Amino acid sequence: MDVPVLEFVRTHSNGWSRLVARQVSIWGDWYGVAVLGLLGWWEARRRNAQQWKRLWLVMGICGALGGLGANVLRTLSGRARPNGGAVAGWYGPSHGLRLAKSAHAFQSFPSAHTGVVAGFCAPLGWVALRSRRRKTQLLGLSLSLSGTALMAWSRVWVGAHHLSDVLAASLLGWGIALAWLRYRAPELTLDPENRDADERA
Repeated sequence: MDVPVLEFVRTHSNGWSRLVARQVSIWGDWYGVAVLGLLGWWEARRRNAQQWKRLWLVMGICGALGGLGANVLRTLSGRARPNGGAVAGWYGPSHGLRLAKSAHAFQSFPSAHTGVVAGFCAPLGWVALRSRRRKTQLLGLSLSLSGTALMAWSRVWVGAHHLSDVLAASLLGWGIALAWLRYRAPELTLDPENRDADERA
């Protein structure tokens, strides 16, 4: 599946679409996600919306864990990037862990950018699915999936990753968020009737 997608990207990735993908990659990295998370948390704090305040905090934690996990795995896998100039393949830690600038060309699997954004967006989707309101479920899940998909698309479109790299990173981020919410915040919800219980937690 990686090869046909890579060929499609090489044929069609140009002009404005590549420019958009570059901007998404830049602004969706650690710093952009951190700024968005802080602004969301601050606004929730200003409005005294305790469940949202806690959700923004969980989103930030899971985003950091998603990026950290992806960074560890990609240095161990040593997979060559599509645009790295190396022959496609898996070279292992001997290439991915090298203390040289060239190591970046062997850190493709999984995508750290996608891991950060997936980890950050996923808690919103999982918490939305806990809601009793259909509208909240659809909106929350749509936003979180769209954010993850946008970053995944951008990393493939600029030639920095294979499709399997971003799919693995997406699963990593969503899995981390699911585990965190299940074991650390099982009562977190966006339903108004549970606000008092959330404030006591």
